[in-house]
Amino acid sequence: MDSNDTTATLPRPLPGEGRRRDRSSRSGIKPAPAQRSTIRLDLQGLRALAVGLVVLNHAFEWPAGGFVGVDIFFVISGFLMTSVLHREYERHGRIRFLAFYRRRIRRLIPASVAVLTATIVAAWGLFGSGRFITTLWDAVASLFFVSNWRFAAAATDYFAQGTQTSPLQHYWSLSLEEQYYVVWPAAILLIAVLARRTGRPRVFAALTTLAITVGLFVLSLQLTHADIGTAYFITPARLWELSVGATVALGMPWFSRLPSVFRPVLSVLAIAGMIAAATITPSDHGFPAPWSAVAVLSTAMFIAVPWQPKVAWLNPLANPFLGYIGDISYSLYLWHFPALIFVIELARGTPSYGTPIPALESIALSVLLAAISYRFIEEPVRRSSWLEPQEKKRRKTAIKTARIRLIAVSATGAVAVGAIAASLIVDRGSQNTPSEGTPPVADGTSNAPNGDSAIQSVQTELTEALAAKQWPELAPSIDSVLSGYKHDPAVAACGEPTYPGMDRCTWGAADAPTSLAIVGDSTSMAYVAMLRALADSSNGQLKVTSLGMFGCPFVDVQTSNSIAEVKKACPAHKLQSIANMATLKPDVLLITNTYTPYNDIDGQRVTEEAYEAGMRSYLNQLAPNAGKVVMFAPPPSDKDVRECYSPRTSPRDCVTKVQTYWLERGQREMRLATEVDGVWFDPRPLVCVGSRCPAFAGGIPTKFDLVHLTDEYSRHIAPAAKALLAKEGVELFDPAGG
Repeated sequence: MDSNDTTATLPRPLPGEGRRRDRSSRSGIKPAPAQRSTIRLDLQGLRALAVGLVVLNHAFEWPAGGFVGVDIFFVISGFLMTSVLHREYERHGRIRFLAFYRRRIRRLIPASVAVLTATIVAAWGLFGSGRFITTLWDAVASLFFVSNWRFAAAATDYFAQGTQTSPLQHYWSLSLEEQYYVVWPAAILLIAVLARRTGRPRVFAALTTLAITVGLFVLSLQLTHADIGTAYFITPARLWELSVGATVALGMPWFSRLPSVFRPVLSVLAIAGMIAAATITPSDHGFPAPWSAVAVLSTAMFIAVPWQPKVAWLNPLANPFLGYIGDISYSLYLWHFPALIFVIELARGTPSYGTPIPALESIALSVLLAAISYRFIEEPVRRSSWLEPQEKKRRKTAIKTARIRLIAVSATGAVAVGAIAASLIVDRGSQNTPSEGTPPVADGTSNAPNGDSAIQSVQTELTEALAAKQWPELAPSIDSVLSGYKHDPAVAACGEPTYPGMDRCTWGAADAPTSLAIVGDSTSMAYVAMLRALADSSNGQLKVTSLGMFGCPFVDVQTSNSIAEVKKACPAHKLQSIANMATLKPDVLLITNTYTPYNDIDGQRVTEEAYEAGMRSYLNQLAPNAGKVVMFAPPPSDKDVRECYSPRTSPRDCVTKVQTYWLERGQREMRLATEVDGVWFDPRPLVCVGSRCPAFAGGIPTKFDLVHLTDEYSRHIAPAAKALLAKEGVELFDPAGG
């Protein structure tokens, strides 16, 4: 994606095959005869196709598999880099690494730094402080070509794009390529040195690279199976795609012998294969391996059998328009994603928001910026002598160029430092720092109103929040909540795949007369802060045990999860929870699962009937060991605060409305609870007024995503939750004692 060298070397005959080398030369190899090179205009068209697929997929989520454009770029890059390096070795008997990396720096860094600088400045102006700081760190990782590992470590879901998506997320592919460029030149040299000891060096080099490619593909299969989300970003899972391009480059002497009569058919089939890949490649399973093979092998076939008809327009990818898009493809790729994120951000609160108009505007802006960047940054620097060894009479120009670069980098650093300082001042003291304990005074339960007055107090706060026209100052700040919110570490540890034990996940007096256990998925974990606050304020009358697990719905159905460790641990965790409850025999058992749809182990949507049957199975096992079963519903989920929040929009844009599916699941759970003489708990009075639920109340953000309560709000509503449970006949402890 980052090389404009589109020359294809078509050797006749195979260079050096069976030839005796002149050992008297410095390199020990006689330079091969000059080879015929032709310009591959179709490769520029191929670049245009690749970047077009990516841009359309990001802008419109169409074509559904358009993200394979990146895989097409990988093959092109592997092909071109290997062609350049191996051609140099064949001609000169060596590879000039410093010259290669100087070219790479001139080609990549200037445009990349320009986009990073513009993105940082735009993020400073448009984002809240929390998201800005995250973007700033993304820029640092991108500048040093490690952003793919940063996104992988943060468990980024590439396909879950929204308003909290990093405007620099697309830099992952550039980082991966540059990591490849660090390793592969040395590998090419090693392969070439070993190959020259054989009778047919080109054959040896091609077969060695093919073997490496196969091994890397097998590794990619294993990594994809282990963790599809991480595999998307990490270098080992993608290297095989670049290596395919390298294999094609080394095999070109044989591919060039293919009779010309077959080339048009194979070229058209290759283009059809790439378009088909953009249509059928799934994002939720088998990617990057094996599904990326459709796009990768189609690209390899297109490159391997160049078709240059006498009538140029017969080749669909060899025309002036696509050639120009191919020329600016690197800059277009750099600019398109920040432009998309920022244009959509600016459209919030306008009639065009939610329509295709912002996406279309972002594409137009991207093309304009790419054309300017290509004309005034890419080409002048690429053709300059910057970083090249200079004679004295030319040093003045080199120094001037270096000064310009230094000023640009210094300006970027100054903007970044200033923005960090400003954001820290604005957001000082409002970061999300959950404490290890939950003192009664801090969580508001000890001196809080009881009974109906507690419920009414929450309802009043919710009503005031619904009437708000601007975002107020919240504690914690909304920006800090949206910047990677974490539950209290002591609570979060109990929801991990490896359960630390009931002793570490129980709060309250050991001899408390009332015991409560809560089990379920991550929505149950969000309620633990509330229950823990009640236990701490009960004067020794209540103890609470958490048995839930993140990403593991408590229902007798094997469910899927993108995190392999969670998917593997979930079935055993549910069985262990049932065994723990048989030991614990809680007076009150709360069961909480998300109402949003999820898939079973085979990737199929879990139907309501399957959910009901699976829940009934578990209830029949649990009921004999629990005093009272409470089906504790999750908060209604409609608006994701990560998607709807912006400093420039109204809080009304983040008001959740109770959806039909939530009501239907509630009715189903109510029937199930009745079968075991239990109750269904309706949390709407805690988070909604009627059917409308604001994103904050009482100066506290209610949720940090689509459905999960913040710990701060969970503790805040503890007295009202206790009162609502009492109305359902579930008295947790004596009000006079708590």
